[in-house]
Amino acid sequence: MALSHLHHGLKQSWHHNLCTIVLAGGQSSRMGQDKALLEIEGKPLLQKVGEVALSCSDRVYIVTAWPQKYEHLPIATKCQFIQEINPQGPLISFRDSLAFAVNLAAPNRFWVLLLACDLPHLKSGVMQTWISQLSCLPSPVLAYLPKHAAIASNTDNNKQWEPLCGFYRSDCLSNLQKFIASGGKSFQRWLTQIPIAEIPHTNSHMLFNCNTPTDFAQVVLASTDN
Repeated sequence: MALSHLHHGLKQSWHHNLCTIVLAGGQSSRMGQDKALLEIEGKPLLQKVGEVALSCSDRVYIVTAWPQKYEHLPIATKCQFIQEINPQGPLISFRDSLAFAVNLAAPNRFWVLLLACDLPHLKSGVMQTWISQLSCLPSPVLAYLPKHAAIASNTDNNKQWEPLCGFYRSDCLSNLQKFIASGGKSFQRWLTQIPIAEIPHTNSHMLFNCNTPTDFAQVVLASTDN
């Protein structure tokens, strides 16, 4: 997959030695329309997720095949769009955008917060608590991820982790490149090959993905009730 990037006069600092990558390149086939632009409490989903991302790091990349669709959003002036030329799924999108970030930061080691654009219940305070825990992790740990509470007891490791709401060390790039070069395409299978620490006491509500019209209706109803 080829990438191009669009700059918007971003700050060059690295807050907490961390950058954020937001994946917004999916086809939204189950939703039937672009879920990144679905409004919840008057804000498009991508705007809501982007605001949380900006509260966590100075450098935020939005990976999408259609940056022009989102350049009207207020977050667009504070984020950097990375355009996918030929999207091939979230794992490859992560590999290529991580390689882009590593190239900018080399030779520094850093953390990446990876987020999907369809997480309506993200909380800045929770994310910042997780960030404060990164410095306590052993050096060999390459990812710090939550598990879905509903499936945490599942013995199938391929279904344990939530890969699109967590943290990855930049060092994981080499392993990820080798996995994809060998034909790997599954996030969950790749995660079985790297050392991961579990984020404790996560709230499954915050990890909810808005993928279908039914999901969206539930989120809107809950926001109205609140």
